[in-house]
Amino acid sequence: MSENKNYIYLEDLSVGQKFHAGPVQVTQEAIIAFAKQFDPQDFHTDPVKAKDTFFGELVASGWHTASLTMRMIVDASPKMKGGMVGRVVEKMGWPRPVRPGDVLSLELEILDLRTSAKSPERGLMRTKNTVTNQKGEPVLEMETVVFVPRKTKNPS
Repeated sequence: MSENKNYIYLEDLSVGQKFHAGPVQVTQEAIIAFAKQFDPQDFHTDPVKAKDTFFGELVASGWHTASLTMRMIVDASPKMKGGMVGRVVEKMGWPRPVRPGDVLSLELEILDLRTSAKSPERGLMRTKNTVTNQKGEPVLEMETVVFVPRKTKNPS
């Protein structure tokens, strides 16, 4: 049985390659449940009190949006031996809030690929991750660098 048969490696990827995931619908109940546990602010937990806040309505925590994004990244990404291990989030922003009923989708684009100087058995992949709502408006933008396995263990 070939070890490479069911997995993708650095050498199988290319700059500019895109992957997609979603749609994921965000419910009011999910927004409130996440926020009560992780980000208990009125504009995330109480639709009535949210009317008197910065947003003027109930909105999802940015961290809830980031968690949904992580799930979509896993769903969109090709399966790699040992998984993709996050190294760093270089940029992350929330250009607009996520509201109850929004439907989110992800586009992951590979920006750069290279062999790790310290560990040649793995590579580094820089990605741009854009999550949009049902109107095509971005709700999360993030650039990350992750470790990915290599087929070639020793550089030529």
